[in-house]
Amino acid sequence: MTGRALLDRYEASLRGLARKDRLRNLSARAGTDFASNDYLGLAHSSRLADAVAAALAAGTPVGATGSRLLRGNDPEHEALEAKAAGFFGTERALFFGGGYVANFAVLTTLPQKGDLVVLDELIHASAHEGARAGRAEVAEVAHNEASAVDDAIRTWRARGGAGRPWIVVESLYSMDGDRAPLGELIEVADHHDAFLFVDEAHATGVYGADGRGLAHDFEGRDNVVVLHTCGKAPDAP
Repeated sequence: MTGRALLDRYEASLRGLARKDRLRNLSARAGTDFASNDYLGLAHSSRLADAVAAALAAGTPVGATGSRLLRGNDPEHEALEAKAAGFFGTERALFFGGGYVANFAVLTTLPQKGDLVVLDELIHASAHEGARAGRAEVAEVAHNEASAVDDAIRTWRARGGAGRPWIVVESLYSMDGDRAPLGELIEVADHHDAFLFVDEAHATGVYGADGRGLAHDFEGRDNVVVLHTCGKAPDAP
């Protein structure tokens, strides 16, 4: 296929989208914001801008220089992680470049071969992709049904499952605004010697004591892993 023929295919596809009123174009932001993730309006905060300017003036690096495993680790990274761990009341914290890659990384590394990952059917795509790219078996269950999680683990055990179950949920689901039954899920996790992994993307900075999220009361437990993203209320780029 020639380059022109390939472009013709793309243009035909775009015309088809336009006919269905599904063609989208980038446009400048205007009007009152009811659609973005800037929950606290920090994108235009003068205090935040001043803090960034002061950090740059103090010599904070403006480039990664490489991965953290090679030459990119900086004392600023470690100070930030220590501060986050203290704020959220956990032993350690690890920052990633974004929430999507954090979910993907956790679910491709922590659950091991022989484990079971139980996903809420409405959890973010990054969790689905991470779980299916990992080494553990994956089961998808009805949304916000702790009993369905319990049933999935029991069924897996009855089939000979001998590893550790991982229950993976969001604390707050952005599309409908409903919350996960974290108390019930903790009981299920404790009963089955399972881990509970909670994505707090839409709760961090908005809910909980001082914005610590909906899972804050459970942080620090040996069987709870919590992910906080900075791209929503905290407004990190």
